Amino acid sequence: MKELPIGVQNFDSVITNGLVYVDKTAIINQMIKNRRMNFISRPRRFGKSLLVSTLESLFSRGTEMFKGLAIEKLWTDKTYRVLRFDFSGIECGSVEKFQKDAVEKFLDVAKEAGVLDWQDTPDKYRTIKIMMNKICLAAEDRSMVLLVDEYDSPLNANLGRPEVFDGIREAIRDFYLSVKENSDKFRFIFVTGVSRFNKAALFSAGSSIEDLSLNPLYGALLGYTEDEIRHYFAPHLKAAASSIFGISTDAVTDVQISQVMDELRVHYDGYCFDEEASIHVYQPWSVINFLAPNGTYKFSDFWFRDSGASTLLQNFMTAAGGVTRDYENQQVPRNEFVMNIEPMGQTGKAVILAQCGYYTIKKADPFYFYLGLPNLELRHAWARILLSDTFKKCDRQGVQALSQSAYVLNKPDVNDHDIALLFNRTYKVLNSLHKADSEYAACDAPLLYCLGAGYDVRSEAAENGGRADLTFEMPGRRLVIEMKCARAGESPEKKLEEAKEQILKHDYGNYMPIKEIRRFAMVFSVPEQKIVLTEEVASV
Repeated sequence: MKELPIGVQNFDSVITNGLVYVDKTAIINQMIKNRRMNFISRPRRFGKSLLVSTLESLFSRGTEMFKGLAIEKLWTDKTYRVLRFDFSGIECGSVEKFQKDAVEKFLDVAKEAGVLDWQDTPDKYRTIKIMMNKICLAAEDRSMVLLVDEYDSPLNANLGRPEVFDGIREAIRDFYLSVKENSDKFRFIFVTGVSRFNKAALFSAGSSIEDLSLNPLYGALLGYTEDEIRHYFAPHLKAAASSIFGISTDAVTDVQISQVMDELRVHYDGYCFDEEASIHVYQPWSVINFLAPNGTYKFSDFWFRDSGASTLLQNFMTAAGGVTRDYENQQVPRNEFVMNIEPMGQTGKAVILAQCGYYTIKKADPFYFYLGLPNLELRHAWARILLSDTFKKCDRQGVQALSQSAYVLNKPDVNDHDIALLFNRTYKVLNSLHKADSEYAACDAPLLYCLGAGYDVRSEAAENGGRADLTFEMPGRRLVIEMKCARAGESPEKKLEEAKEQILKHDYGNYMPIKEIRRFAMVFSVPEQKIVLTEEVASV
């Protein structure tokens, strides 16, 4: 069983060490053949740097490292001098520091590529534009390849500092203006980043660089499709099933492999980057971390745990005052699905969250993209961001008491009183700032908290002709809660009977996959802001 490329972003290292490589080279060949100047944006940890490294190896040494891969039989080109610039490590506290550090680091790259003299010193080049002009002046036509990784990192770091942001943006525009004016010197240009800033505002007016970010032909270029996971990670899937079901690998069945895939799909699938909303991919970092053979095979939130709130997201939340609880069905006009310099409008906020990897395209029509959270991992991440902000404003003792109740739902013998205690603590902490006034608000606080605590909980999921208020999917069992609100003057007892009748009428929780079902009717008192009546509902 091949080792997994966890944290390895160098293509040659992946191949040399015999690590799993998901072969995207047929798509890469199509991109190189069809377009000479390209840009693509994707969130963090989607494999952009590995893709850039793959291109670097291909253009600098041909198919030497591509034995057995699709492109080996497709590639007919020669080799080139490759300039690989990475903006993510450039100091960017001021425009002056950015120019100085970028010149120093890019100069070393140019020397390694043999396009500038080793005797050159940084003081000869005050800006990266001047340096690029000198590089191009000395080069022959179509003799170089330019690869730019994380082009937007200095911009994202200064999202809340307009003066520095604008200065660095102008410096980067000047850099690309030089590239545009000397485009005949390059065989191929490829730029990656997290953010899709307006092309004219960044790459210079009239730039011929092609934005592939929403092109369906490249929807699967970064991230894993389900077929790729089943093919390239087949031994790892079998090992995971063996561990999860407590059986030998030889005893693992296709049904058990499919059950593991079902969970992978819920946790890590759902990302869509193309304008037709036609291709879904899994978060690659989370997939390979789950499949890492460390004996646990837990469906943890790997991407959020290891990436957290990026600089872009942190700066956005600071400027926007945090994120809101309204996270689904964000509607964005197609022509506005780019980063703006003033991104604090509702559309701009949704776009930033899509660039950060929190939102994804759920569906599309000729005029709009409809954005939402892609999977359970991101629903957990969203809840944790909201809770982190909310807890700063709450009573510390209440938060501590709530945290102590967090995992009561995991108890094999959990009962309606246990659940009511947990929910009432969430109301005491979270609804102290936001009063519940409907049955949906009564479910909002426990939903948010339980998501943040790592549960797979869904609200208003359609089933059997009805919609259960809260459904918890757990290993081997399912908890279903029907919540009714009793306002002033209304009978809690009557509301409880209504909840019980609704559970039985629609047979809540009885759907595939078949699990043990525990179903609870509850009544939330709006005046008292707590659950006042509960009862477990047995199947008839």
